[in-house]
Amino acid sequence: MLIGLSIRDVVLIDRLELEFQPGFTVLTGETGAGKSILLDSLGLALGMRGDNSLIRQGADQAVVTAEFDVQSLQPDHPLWNLLQEHGLFLDTSSLMLRRLLSRDGKSKAFLNDQTISIRLLKQIGEVLLEIHSQFDHLFDVSLHQEILDRFSLCYHPALTTLLEEVKESYQAWRQAEIDLKQYQKSCQESFDQKTLHQHVVEDLSSLHLVTDEEQILLQQRQLLAQYGKISHAVQQALKELNQPLDLVGHLVTIQKNLERANTVDSKDLNDITETLERSVLEIQEAQETLKKLYYQDQESVQKLEQVDERLHLLRALARRYHVTADELASFLEKSQNFLNQHENAEESLEKLQKNLEQAWADYQEKCQKLSFYRQQGALELQKAVEKELFGLKLDQASFVVSLQPKHPTNLGMDEVEFLIAANPGQKPSGLQKVASGGELSRLMLALKVVLTQHGFLSTLIFDEVDTGVGGAVAAAIGQRLVKLAQYTQVLAITHLPQVAAYASHHFCVVKKTRGDQNQTEVYPLTGSARTDELARMLAGTTITSEARAAANQLLLTGA
Repeated sequence: MLIGLSIRDVVLIDRLELEFQPGFTVLTGETGAGKSILLDSLGLALGMRGDNSLIRQGADQAVVTAEFDVQSLQPDHPLWNLLQEHGLFLDTSSLMLRRLLSRDGKSKAFLNDQTISIRLLKQIGEVLLEIHSQFDHLFDVSLHQEILDRFSLCYHPALTTLLEEVKESYQAWRQAEIDLKQYQKSCQESFDQKTLHQHVVEDLSSLHLVTDEEQILLQQRQLLAQYGKISHAVQQALKELNQPLDLVGHLVTIQKNLERANTVDSKDLNDITETLERSVLEIQEAQETLKKLYYQDQESVQKLEQVDERLHLLRALARRYHVTADELASFLEKSQNFLNQHENAEESLEKLQKNLEQAWADYQEKCQKLSFYRQQGALELQKAVEKELFGLKLDQASFVVSLQPKHPTNLGMDEVEFLIAANPGQKPSGLQKVASGGELSRLMLALKVVLTQHGFLSTLIFDEVDTGVGGAVAAAIGQRLVKLAQYTQVLAITHLPQVAAYASHHFCVVKKTRGDQNQTEVYPLTGSARTDELARMLAGTTITSEARAAANQLLLTGA
């Protein structure tokens, strides 16, 4: 509940302190007195946009403070969650929102002297107080669903959980749809690449590639090439040993002749023959070794040719697939993995399709349940509003809550719109097509009465909700404002004495000239001062005894 409003240097207001009480309070005054300034000031304290044009001439800054009694708020009131989310705690039963607006355009916000953002100030203001112009919110069709859902909660408390489930199932369905589309796109791209990977596997799988094979082959080639350097020497040595002169045979002959000649067992001849025998054996071993080297050389030549062929093949394939020869093995592995994975593409696609169908079915099921709750709530809301319209002298009017199917959203598949037919036989239509502003004003008031009875709204401020009506209709509006005030604090700016007479508290807004400046001042009215204000509203500038009598009669009726 709003209990205080302090205004400093806003337009025509120098300094103003107002205290508010529970129940129904009206603010009256002549046109141009500054009633809208009060609303603008309160709007600043609630985080609404403001510029330095609101700062009083000659002042450096404007300051507005709104004080609320929050002691009676329920534990589940959104204010508490909002404060907790931002690490704010109250050590008193009241909450003060303060806004400073400077000439340089800078703005500061405070909550009980704790600095907060303008955005948070606005969020807090929205859960504590609502300011309504003549019928500002009724034209916004997007709000009709929210109003219906809030009302339907009275009959289906599980609606809050269901709305969250609808949001979750909607997100799950959308994600399943995205996953399927992305996989389908991937499959199409994969199909385009499939031929390439098949060629890769056909070309490379039979080669038994190994990692870094080019480097291994180059090392082998270098080693094999070294055999070529000794090849000539080996061939030449064998050639020399295979000359017509049989060196080994001659040595053997010499050895045998010396052995036969050694009849006296000469030690020297024995040494010579042994030496010749060893020489023959060593030359024969050398010859055999040379032959082995020769054959190895022939094998190395063949291996070198094989290595060169392998290198040529690998490098040709590497150029074909735009990789290095050493990368061919990993390139083959990737292609094989690609083909293996997409062998199961149809199975994966079917699985994603089933996920999508299941998510859609789950979303539809929850939406159907939500629609059922909304349809029941719509019937109850229609009856409750029409009952209030009857009391507001719109007994011939029909109020309809229309639910039509719409494209899927995270709030379900219902298009909710309030329709009204002001006269019998008239087809209900959108509120924009209703000609009378007075009818719209009363419809808005009826909605507020219904919703407030169900505990949805906090402090309500109406700015000329009675525009375009008078007489008995004005009195009916006053009665409904009194009814509203049974559930919440109501402040109304009005030009109609029939409405003002029903208020429990009355303020008069007056513009006075002090020196060379105009100033807006606000006075509480009681007793004869209130009677005179109602008489002025009835008769104009000149207050007659008849006007006072009529004002007293209005006060008696309102009481």
